[in-house]
Amino acid sequence: MLLELNGVTLTIANMAKESETILENNETVEMSESKETMDVKDVEGKTNNSAKRPHEGDEKTSEKPAKKKRTEIDITEKNPVSILNELRVGLKYEVEAVSGPPHHPVFNVRVEVDGQTYHGSGQSKKIARAKAAEQVLQSFIQFPTNGIILKTSAPKQDGDFTSDKVAEIKKSGVPVIGSRDKNPVMLLNELYPNVAYSFTNNDTDVVNRFRAVITIKGEEFIGTGSSKKNAKSAAAKLALAKLINYTPSVYLNNKSSEYGLVTKDKLLMADGIGRMVNEKFMEVMAGDIQHSRRKVLAGIVMTRGPTLDDAEIICVTTGTKCVSGGHICLNGSTLNDMHAEIIARRCLVNFFYDQLEILVNPETASQSIFTKRQNGNGYKLLPGIEFHLYINTAPCGDARIFSPHEDQPHTDRHPNRISRGQLRTKIESGEGTIPIKGSSIQTWDGIIQGERLLTMSCSDKICKWNVLGVQGALLSHFIEPIYLKSIVLGSLMKEQHLYRAICGRIEQTLQGLPPPFQLNRPEMLRVSSVEVRQAQKAPNFAVIWSRGMQLPEVVMTDKGRPEGGAKLSLVCKQNLAKRFAWLQEWLSPIGGRRITAMTYADAKESIKTYVVARQALYDAFKKAQLGVWVTKPMEQDMFELAAPIDQQF
Repeated sequence: MLLELNGVTLTIANMAKESETILENNETVEMSESKETMDVKDVEGKTNNSAKRPHEGDEKTSEKPAKKKRTEIDITEKNPVSILNELRVGLKYEVEAVSGPPHHPVFNVRVEVDGQTYHGSGQSKKIARAKAAEQVLQSFIQFPTNGIILKTSAPKQDGDFTSDKVAEIKKSGVPVIGSRDKNPVMLLNELYPNVAYSFTNNDTDVVNRFRAVITIKGEEFIGTGSSKKNAKSAAAKLALAKLINYTPSVYLNNKSSEYGLVTKDKLLMADGIGRMVNEKFMEVMAGDIQHSRRKVLAGIVMTRGPTLDDAEIICVTTGTKCVSGGHICLNGSTLNDMHAEIIARRCLVNFFYDQLEILVNPETASQSIFTKRQNGNGYKLLPGIEFHLYINTAPCGDARIFSPHEDQPHTDRHPNRISRGQLRTKIESGEGTIPIKGSSIQTWDGIIQGERLLTMSCSDKICKWNVLGVQGALLSHFIEPIYLKSIVLGSLMKEQHLYRAICGRIEQTLQGLPPPFQLNRPEMLRVSSVEVRQAQKAPNFAVIWSRGMQLPEVVMTDKGRPEGGAKLSLVCKQNLAKRFAWLQEWLSPIGGRRITAMTYADAKESIKTYVVARQALYDAFKKAQLGVWVTKPMEQDMFELAAPIDQQF
């Protein structure tokens, strides 16, 4: 690398050599065991002996100094300590021992990275740290790393005080190397020069229009984004995470003891989950460009182990609105909440019904994800089965109440602010949420007459799932609570706010949970291909695709029914209630005996442990002074249970 600096030529030796090169007052100083030499040259290669500091008694001349000739300086890549600090934040270098005479000490330094200790030695602590950092980098990328050793203090010289040289170096404009906010593309180019990016674009997908692919050591890394720059950055992040265990800046201030350690494997899994959901959505909507427009995309992925090798996509959904108060119904035929993550949970419940129905037939029972509990009553998940929720943005409500571009500390400085943790309701026929005012009880006749229909925010509902499970009340008759393993976001990731919204705000007040219910703390991850905010009007439809569907279902959000209005949604209350009633005829419930409920509401209230856990959750919000949970009018759930006549196995 060539650099111009005050008319002199500076040559810096490789760190791997025995001699050490130090930048001092625009000069090259070669440090070795036998001698110290200074060699300052101009462009023509002649020795410049006039570059001495004038005697303090000399008179100043009024003549302007001649302009120095432009020169080129040969400099090596960068300080290995700076590179290592970008890859591993918070490393501690310890001095093991100091040997040698007082005028020529040798410092021995060690640093521990990923459980392995690396050593370095040199005539100063800074040189020793650089040697240790170089050893770490060589273990990462398997080839030597050139670096500059910059000394903050001048070497000892007899009878010459040169403390002003440090200030001169600062004034000379030498750039500071090793910023922790360095672009991942730049960092990847430093570690793997001449990396080639290939791009493809999809004009029908505004959010992830561009796709960048890079190949390193025979392995492909793919990133997507609304621009080539974003796609390129996402691919670089993914490559760095896989090759050198790079941690994105969103996790740099993460307290592992509080939110869980974010490892390379978790980051790769988050990227894989996000990519699976986005690609599946584009595949499903390939023939319907009109309904591929969306603001919020959600999906649930099921894994059978710690990797994505056997992962399955359960559903992909879109939507940002709720049903109009004028279209609520008494027989469970409409959807109330059509936000993407809420519909995704209903699709997961529908998938659970599929898997329980497989158990009815002995020939297919081994294909189910459920197995009998030890006492023979009810069922539980097979070991290793886990579910991951992907949302392309933070869920509405408490998890999204922050400024995305403000530099905020990892720890919330105002955790008791009145806006923190409050229960919030969605706005009917609009977007966004508002805090609950007092005790809001909704009545059927009031809503029909024009009172605004209130629906709890997605942050509040996810918090509810982390206590009661995602299976819901009806399925609690047959299976143990099922909790999300992780929540993966595509944008607007603020860990302290997300953690508070989904579980942290009731940690201190949640009491009296009956087993096997618990407070679940899912892993919180963000993908590398971060979605950019798109200022656009939310569509008035929601898209539902669930495992086993040939074509997606398009639901009109104001009516809560599929287009045309003749059919019912696959995941509406009425359809799920019919499947529950049919299962009662064939499977043994956890309680050991069938319920005699005649209505949907009675069936939900007859599972006593679930009801007690739900009340404990509502009480926890009250004790924390976060508001009162708002429910729909009781008349909505008073329809009768009836099993489908034509169901077979």
